[in-house]
Amino acid sequence: MVNSISSTVLLGIALLVLSGLGIASDTPEAEAVNVTILSSNLANGATIGEWGLSALVEVDEHCVLFDAGRYPDTVIRNAKVLNVDLDCVTDVVLSHFHFDHTTGLMPLVQWLRKKNPQAIRRVHVASGFFLPRRIPSTSGEEEWNQMIALRQDFEAIGVEFIEHSKPAEIFPGVWATGPIARPYPEKNYPSRIKVKLDNAWVTDHVPDSQALTVITEKGHIVLLGCGHSGVGNALAHIQSQIRDAPIHALMGGLHLYAASDETLGWTADFLREIGVEHLMAGHCTGIEPLLRLRVGLNLNRRTAVVGAVGSRFVYGEGIKPTAIAM
Repeated sequence: MVNSISSTVLLGIALLVLSGLGIASDTPEAEAVNVTILSSNLANGATIGEWGLSALVEVDEHCVLFDAGRYPDTVIRNAKVLNVDLDCVTDVVLSHFHFDHTTGLMPLVQWLRKKNPQAIRRVHVASGFFLPRRIPSTSGEEEWNQMIALRQDFEAIGVEFIEHSKPAEIFPGVWATGPIARPYPEKNYPSRIKVKLDNAWVTDHVPDSQALTVITEKGHIVLLGCGHSGVGNALAHIQSQIRDAPIHALMGGLHLYAASDETLGWTADFLREIGVEHLMAGHCTGIEPLLRLRVGLNLNRRTAVVGAVGSRFVYGEGIKPTAIAM
């Protein structure tokens, strides 16, 4: 990667945006949006942190859970501490198959169904979510995609998995991106995992990596799980395939904790040029990378903070960080 966005990259952005003009142009825009982080690496008070991610996305009269955390009870415990009501959640968007985004889902379904039998009926994933994966182990190799074995258990209790091969509007103004095109050479995934594609085992580039975006009058409110597709690729995909609109807010995991200075410089330049207005990144982003992005985007402590457990983004008001995330 290069340290600044070249004219070739800017031309690529322009072509991607132009190719998407008119897509979703007539879709409803959300009027009220409230995003609350329920699982992330940083926490304070009575909440607990973990290497994982989950966020409640409240849009007008709908509730969507984005990812479900790493440990079985993290989301449940933090929701209780934060007094967040999850009974309204009917749909879940999973950013990808990794266990630190999916393990909390089954316990959450079971817990919510005791109070609301209609809770969590649909889970939205991108194509490739259920592909077999292998990871090296002491005994050779073992299956690494726990969701393959769990799928039948979920379906037995009435949870429907919907696999998206392209962007899909799941509620008015709320979109799951489906698989993300990757014109930029961002490599935000581990190389030791293998995935079976076209009857061959190859490096798992996490083809099922997807984002969620909420369309508002001020632009997109985007959530990434780990951004294994690359944050630049994800935002370009959203603008070209869903709606050509500004990136009003970006949050979630950007998988930059181990990124090189060159990669951080490129990413900061990209996000600044594309016009990200608010940044609330946590989980695998890393603290130092977040601070570097804040400077690179010309943002401040009100508009760029760590996405800690309990942090919120309220459309029309901005970021509501916890004390430790400032």
